[in-house]
Amino acid sequence: MVCEYLLCNYPIGECQNFCLEKKDDGSRTYAERQTVRNVAEFLFEDYCAEKNYTITRVGFDEKNRNIDNFYRLSPFLRNLPDYIVNTPTNTFVVNVKGTGNFKQKEIELLPKFMEWYSSKEAELIYAFCFTGKKPIMLYVEEVLSKYAKATDKQWPDGVTYRNLGLTND
Repeated sequence: MVCEYLLCNYPIGECQNFCLEKKDDGSRTYAERQTVRNVAEFLFEDYCAEKNYTITRVGFDEKNRNIDNFYRLSPFLRNLPDYIVNTPTNTFVVNVKGTGNFKQKEIELLPKFMEWYSSKEAELIYAFCFTGKKPIMLYVEEVLSKYAKATDKQWPDGVTYRNLGLTND
C-alpha cells in the first residue's frame, strides 16, 4: 500500500514527513509544486472509474507533459478544461481543483470559459477533489455564488484568491 496522501510512492508510515513537506500552502514555486503528483486529478479519475464514466483528458498535464513557455500561450489555451466526461445520461466539460481556493484571475475569466467551453449539451462544471471525500461538483453559477460570499486573501506572491468554503482548509 502506498502513501495515504497519494503524493508519493513510499509505503504508508514511511512517507508522512515527506508528504507533509510537499502539501501546498501557496508558498512554493511552480517548479516545486510540480515535484508531487496531482492528487485531485488522480482522485477524480478514480471516482470516474468507480462510476464507470468515460473520461478524455483535454487540458495540459503539467506533471507529465509540461510545455515550455506555457505562460506565453493565450488564456484560451492555458485554461483548457481538464476532462470531457460522459456519464450514461450526460456529457460534462470538467475543470478539476484540489483546493477550495479560487484565484481572482480565474473568476474574471469564467464568463469567457462559459462561452468557450460550455454548451447546452455539455456544461462546464468544476470538480473539487479532496482526499477521503467524494468530489464536490459545482456548476459555474455555484462557483460564482460561493466566490461572491467569500473575502479576498493573498498568497505570498501577491496573487489574490478567495476560499470557497468547501472544506476546512
